[in-house]
Amino acid sequence: MAPVKMTKITFILICFFCINSAYAMTEKAYVVFTAGLNDIVSKDKGGYAELASLLEIQRKKPAPTFFVFGGASLFPSILSSFDHGTHIIDLLNSLEPDVMAVNNGDFAFSEDELSLRTYEAAFPIVQSNIVEISTKQNLDGLLDSVIMQQGPYKFGFISLMDEIVIETYNLTRIKIKNPRLAIETEAEKLRKKGADFVIMHYRGSDLNSIDFLNDGSVDLVLRKNDRIKLLTDNKLQKHPQQIFLTETDQVAVIELSWQKNNPKTLTVQWQAKNLSSYPKNPNVQRQIDNYTGQLNLLLDEIIGVTTTDIDTSLLSLRTKENAFANLVTDLMKKHSNADVALINGGAIRSESFYPRNSKISRRDIIKTLPYRDTVVLLGVSGAQLVSALENGFSQVENMKGRFPQVSGMKVVYDSQAEIGQRVVSVIINNSPLQPLKRYKLATSDFLADGGDGYLIFKQSNPLTYNQQMSKLLSDILINELRLTNTISPKIESRIVDAGKRTTEQP
Repeated sequence: MAPVKMTKITFILICFFCINSAYAMTEKAYVVFTAGLNDIVSKDKGGYAELASLLEIQRKKPAPTFFVFGGASLFPSILSSFDHGTHIIDLLNSLEPDVMAVNNGDFAFSEDELSLRTYEAAFPIVQSNIVEISTKQNLDGLLDSVIMQQGPYKFGFISLMDEIVIETYNLTRIKIKNPRLAIETEAEKLRKKGADFVIMHYRGSDLNSIDFLNDGSVDLVLRKNDRIKLLTDNKLQKHPQQIFLTETDQVAVIELSWQKNNPKTLTVQWQAKNLSSYPKNPNVQRQIDNYTGQLNLLLDEIIGVTTTDIDTSLLSLRTKENAFANLVTDLMKKHSNADVALINGGAIRSESFYPRNSKISRRDIIKTLPYRDTVVLLGVSGAQLVSALENGFSQVENMKGRFPQVSGMKVVYDSQAEIGQRVVSVIINNSPLQPLKRYKLATSDFLADGGDGYLIFKQSNPLTYNQQMSKLLSDILINELRLTNTISPKIESRIVDAGKRTTEQP
């Protein structure tokens, strides 16, 4: 029999059907991920209105889109100081995430407040490695994990947090479960429920998330932490299935492709999108305008002028003496007639710079001191004060919020020394600190309760003072500004790092 000749048309048709057959076997889905959008009003960065536009564009694509919100957004902001993050949940309800994780500032207003937010949300909220001590279950309203479904695809979702969150926010009702055990347990549950892939969210720094990709426990890791870029010694490991965002207004648009019925063929491609490049969604912007409009008359009141520069960046507040923090601690000391004052750098926020002659509004003060901190007077020994300072300096290399800002004392410490042995000297009223002497210390109610690792203060004696009341720290500063009309915070060598000074010598 003569061989069959393949015509050019036949060849083209065969190629066409082969290509389409292969295409039909390829599955595709998208994941949109971001986190840490705590401030709904930003002059130079995009926010929720722009995110709504991005999602609208993405959801029009033929492949399904999952929207994963990584949390860390209920605090801090001016509005959250009033409603404890309710406005963030309201905005997210309009954006319709498939899931939200909780972490860091989401716990700032206590476990009960977070539980209330979960009942306001029209979407599941997940935290996979915490347990309430009394019930041995997850915190009321939170889920250990969840299956998200878009079209025919089911994606499982797990979210982890570091134990440092419990210490930072003085959480007393929950504890951290072993993260590896939590991942293995929840991933197995999700796969048994039919999850095509398991996604893990993690915002901290204490866990090597790539290990869980390498051993097949999870298929995709989502991370966002805009502080990582500030840590110059950070050596972040890379993996094609780990997504890591380091800018506040970044959103990851992730494309997942795999061969049908063969999840091991998963390939991941992604792009970091800047929200500022998208238009504002008018409906979501109206929600934002309604929230901000209610506060503008109150918050836009000008209450003073600064005659020196004010820097409230993380680097300035969490690694060295800060001029604005000096002003705050001086007022705490004056308000309570204390010998010394101490506050954690993390109590001061806003990430702003105010050049000299800037007008300071009530909004600026509340944005910079968003916590509802009050001033507490404690009787402490010199030894207890040194212990507190050691805690404050224990994580300076990681820029943790516990870094101490002080008044009434001059402290020399060595950042290169062993943790717990970093305090070199403390001078109070021109005399060396005496370990057995009692001092009157002004601090915040948060630190007095042991927050940010200042557990030593829970062993101190509470004292009373003439002006003691539930006046917020922000109100104390506002009242001072109204009296003086100007503020002139400055650096006074209250905190000196002998270790840094040594390493900088030629």
